[in-house]
Amino acid sequence: MTYAGFLLLFLIVPTLLQLWGIWQMEKRGHLPRAKLHHHWRGIAILACVAFVWTTPWDNYLIFRGVWDSPADRVFGRIFYVPLEEYAFFILVPLFNGAILCWFLGGLPKEPSTWRFPQWRERLIALLFGLMIFCGGLYSLSHERGLYLGLILVWFTPPILIQWLFDPTALLRAKRIVLLGTLLPAIYLGLVDSYAIQKGIWIISEAKTTGLRLPNLPLEELLFFAVTSFLLSQGVVLWHSISTPPKKS
Repeated sequence: MTYAGFLLLFLIVPTLLQLWGIWQMEKRGHLPRAKLHHHWRGIAILACVAFVWTTPWDNYLIFRGVWDSPADRVFGRIFYVPLEEYAFFILVPLFNGAILCWFLGGLPKEPSTWRFPQWRERLIALLFGLMIFCGGLYSLSHERGLYLGLILVWFTPPILIQWLFDPTALLRAKRIVLLGTLLPAIYLGLVDSYAIQKGIWIISEAKTTGLRLPNLPLEELLFFAVTSFLLSQGVVLWHSISTPPKKS
């Protein structure tokens, strides 16, 4: 199977099936059209941010030999990254965004609290984020910690920004954040394991910790969990800032 075939089978088709189900829910009045339109505007913005933020990181990964796809599995490359990987950067937010659609009714109705002090929550988030970032720097000092370190160092800052922006809103929606993280991360981890088994891409054993589930390096599962976490939190914040304040 080629990388393009993998995208079609495991991302494009499941996303289209979800969109069909969401459309049916909207027709029956279970999902408000205005809320869905607002949701997808947020997903489009987050997908663009994900594309811009992940592109240099992924190019560096391939440059350092962390992973790669055989030439016969891809159409071509821009810089170091296969063309299909750029599509992957966009398709994953769309897939995750479709999953999050099913939980829109469970979003808290309270408006954003980002203007509130929240000093305690923000300080805890800052300290915790700095600890993880420092752990990533330490991992980078070891060859086998390269992939893990690059994940922690590159993706901790945007997660920290989200928590410093409005920790209260994220804590209120912790169930949505948890579901929006675990469901896509588990699915993407499973299909990623299949892709590795079939040789669609190859992960370097020398640049990873060696900790793995069957055929799936820990770093790959962590990557999907972290990116899904970022997206689900971004969706929660996007909806919270659009909720009008309650009238007194």
